[in-house]
Amino acid sequence: MEGPLMSDGNRTSSGPGASGRGGLGPPPAGESSARRGRAGGLLGKADGLLMAAAGEPDPRECFRTAYLAALRGAGAVLAFTGADTAPRARSRNAWVLLQRAAPEFVMWADYFSAHSELRAALEAGLDREIGRQEAVEFHSRVGAFLHDVEDLLASAARLRPAPGWTGGMSA
Repeated sequence: MEGPLMSDGNRTSSGPGASGRGGLGPPPAGESSARRGRAGGLLGKADGLLMAAAGEPDPRECFRTAYLAALRGAGAVLAFTGADTAPRARSRNAWVLLQRAAPEFVMWADYFSAHSELRAALEAGLDREIGRQEAVEFHSRVGAFLHDVEDLLASAARLRPAPGWTGGMSA
């Protein structure tokens, strides 16, 4: 699976969620620019965390920081879909909420959910061994996931008509 963050800041993706948006079209016409801005801000934070993870010499810290980047990416999708403002759901698990808010990301949610226990152990200070190759692979997949999140936000922006555009219709 591709998805590493390239030196120019671009990512490539062929992983889960890379093809198709599962019918999630543009945001509703009344969507506020604040929601789009919040999603973009979270994605920017995710990119920063992923870049920081790449520079970590300790594979455990690389993994932990990359996982935090994935959480910010999930937060961007939740903000974009408005799921972050919905009444409190039964679950507060980001991966469960991501599956509900954006079904096209279900494979990513499953992938990251499977790594949640390891992340929790690292956060708790428990000694868990993570090899360099495992950390690099995880980092790469987080990069692919963030690329898919970026594609989601960008595709919605492309589908929104420019302000003042009427499509040839006049009042």
